[in-house]
Amino acid sequence: MPAVPISEFEHRVAKWIAHMEKTREPLEVSQRGRTKMVAMDAATYEKWKKAWERIQALEIKLLVEAGERAVREGRYKTHEEVERQFGLARARGKRKR
Repeated sequence: MPAVPISEFEHRVAKWIAHMEKTREPLEVSQRGRTKMVAMDAATYEKWKKAWERIQALEIKLLVEAGERAVREGRYKTHEEVERQFGLARARGKRKR
């Protein structure tokens, strides 16, 4: 991935946009030697966005499956047990509001 100082990017933004559209390669834009942003063309961004959404959906699915497995195996606490553990229950079993 090419890297360019922000001043270079600002002065030649059209050139860099054309470069990104041609290569489909993101561009690191730096300030004082540190990457401040990453730019990419719209087509690459859309592909990245769809991939990110699939990853998030998979992560949620895996978390739900892990939770279901924990319940089946009896590895869980009731709401009341959690309240007691963290000292959130009031006298006579009432919850704090």
